Amino acid sequence: MESRLVIVDGYNLILRSPRLRPGPGRSLEESRAMLVSLLSWMMGGNDARFIIVFDGAEGSGRDELTGRVQVRWSKLPEKADDVIRRIVEQRVGGDERLTVVTADIEVARHARAEGADVSLADLFLASALGDIGRESGEGTGDEASDKPVQLSKKELAEWAEIFTRRGSSPPADEAEP
Repeated sequence: MESRLVIVDGYNLILRSPRLRPGPGRSLEESRAMLVSLLSWMMGGNDARFIIVFDGAEGSGRDELTGRVQVRWSKLPEKADDVIRRIVEQRVGGDERLTVVTADIEVARHARAEGADVSLADLFLASALGDIGRESGEGTGDEASDKPVQLSKKELAEWAEIFTRRGSSPPADEAEP
């Protein structure tokens, strides 16, 4: 079985889920720890490894490795998106299948153009969380807040283009004259 490296746009994923998002009773640090735990114990088989990339301005800036999950921080003036792009460029075509998990269209386009697979953050979260880890107090009529953020028609069209193009050439509006 082929191994897989999954690069996760950390804050992008955390902020899309009420179960991970910081708020009353949950700090940003706890949200990050929940994501690491989710990926360490619930996602994929032993053949999957994860790199979660966070913007360094919000965190300690210290890279960490916990089992099959590595946490990387961007260093100012770089953003997490820049680090993800660089990792994709360095790792695509190697021994592992590469997947980028994000809701950022530009990061997804770059990953696809380089030959990596792309997973929409909302779908990744839905498959990862399912009914697992439901917080106490849920089921009290507030289920709508558990659903992923809905995408606009424009966003759906952009994602459809990314998934159907398969990275061979840029869209006509991005091509050289």
